[in-house]
Amino acid sequence: MTRQHLSVTGFREYLAAGVPMAHPMGKKPPLTLTIDPERPSITLQGPLADREAVPRSRLEHLSVRPSPLDPGLLQVVITDPSLFVDAYPILCAIADRAQLDSKGFGVAVTETLRLLTRLMGRNRSISRERELGLCGELLTLIGACKRLGPQAAVSGWRGPHGEEHDFAIENFDVEVKTTASESRTHWIGSLTQLQATPSVPLWLVSHQVTEAGPGQGWRLSELVAAARSAAASTTASVEIAAKLAAAGWAEPFDELCVTRWRRRSPSRAFLVAEDFPRLTAQQLAGTGFDYSHVTDVRYRIDLTHQEAGAPVPEPLADIIATEVNP
Repeated sequence: MTRQHLSVTGFREYLAAGVPMAHPMGKKPPLTLTIDPERPSITLQGPLADREAVPRSRLEHLSVRPSPLDPGLLQVVITDPSLFVDAYPILCAIADRAQLDSKGFGVAVTETLRLLTRLMGRNRSISRERELGLCGELLTLIGACKRLGPQAAVSGWRGPHGEEHDFAIENFDVEVKTTASESRTHWIGSLTQLQATPSVPLWLVSHQVTEAGPGQGWRLSELVAAARSAAASTTASVEIAAKLAAAGWAEPFDELCVTRWRRRSPSRAFLVAEDFPRLTAQQLAGTGFDYSHVTDVRYRIDLTHQEAGAPVPEPLADIIATEVNP
């Protein structure tokens, strides 16, 4: 079978002409490339097998949908004119998979988009440390939604905006830490992270997780979905979407974060008081040491045998005890 694609030069000429075009791209299966300068859009269309699901696209400027005129036909549509020339080879790659590799059009679309998502994921990856951190914040957020209500919980989630502490809950602040270690050890990323705001008590919530087997626990994407669901049908739904993006969540991570997690032990909370193990700017200033040229401080604390320091406030105790079943 020979390729029946327009060359990139020929494709550019059709775009420049500004007229509608429908170009056949082979017969097994029959595919058609259309250019619609009115909308504007370029579309690759082919047959969808019986009972075959419509492939999902997580690419911002590429959509996959049944034809509005014939649900038995599948369309891959690009709607950003600035991307037409760059997107054309992607449509050709789908056509080659369908025709030269005899994949079928729906399968060819799915495999090509999955490859593109993985390739982009190498540049938009999420570290294991950040994955664990976001898991812990979402566990806390979901618990807060159930205890405080979605609006108060989402408004109190401050971590995505880079504030010193992750949550403001009623009359206290909360810093959330998550570890996959066998001991309850956590990395602290600055001299201010465990410095309480004047007159506002600071609590550290410690989540200790471990990898789970198939069908157990949750993936990060499932926690994201659970958090969104907890805020659905409320005014907090828009705010939580913005905060998830600010926290670093992106849709390609749905496929990249495949590890399933579960709690290794019950989550705990500790009052960050004077005797709590930590380093702060105030402590260093009290020594007389000039640390002005030390630009970054990162240290690790072990809370395995640490006492809570005070009775845990009832709202916080309920929040960290919340079971999440996405």
